Amino acid sequence: MNIKSMYYFKGIESFFQFSEHIELSQWRIEKQLLTNRVEKYCKLDIFKQMKNDFETKQLSIWPLKDEEIITWLDTQAIMRRLLMKLFKKGTRQSLIHIFIEYPLVYGNHMRTDYLIVYDRLIVILEFGMFNQDERRSEERYTKKLQESISHAQLLRNMLDSSSTVVNYVMIYKPEFDRIIQESIRENIVYNNNEINQLANFLHLKIAEQDHLQALYQLDYLSKL
Repeated sequence: MNIKSMYYFKGIESFFQFSEHIELSQWRIEKQLLTNRVEKYCKLDIFKQMKNDFETKQLSIWPLKDEEIITWLDTQAIMRRLLMKLFKKGTRQSLIHIFIEYPLVYGNHMRTDYLIVYDRLIVILEFGMFNQDERRSEERYTKKLQESISHAQLLRNMLDSSSTVVNYVMIYKPEFDRIIQESIRENIVYNNNEINQLANFLHLKIAEQDHLQALYQLDYLSKL
């Protein structure tokens, strides 16, 4: 499939294989500032690989910030937990397509964090992190929401009306303080609740697509 993006995965399993480094390295969503985390992790092979992949594919006219790579790793950790919940809900994993850093056509060089595609459904998924400054966190959420709405509207304008395009913003919190080597339990609970809500949302939207399939409709008629 020749759809431009940083990464494309056909099926949940292929995403799990790619992101296995999250488990192997015991990656944590840390409280420390992104600049400090870059200094700590910039020599990791996966950090170098993702930076090279982005630059090789020429996804933007704007230079890549190293801090973005840290957020890519954070969101991969979130996505692994999300997709496992969808798997447990019985979602047909092989029919899910995942795009990371998809550049919107005629989008003035804007990129989506993730596209999750299932049949005629496209979910634009944007992530943001709440950290120390609550005021700025609220501003970040508002900005992310506005971006997500704009991305969805742009895609709707470009695609056939038979496609369903929805947007979703998930804000996550740091789960670990590297300085004191301690988990932030209340934030882990918060993130798990947000992941559950997102999983329920995706499961509902995917079920709606399944109900539109011809075989499902025939099965429904047979029960009348």
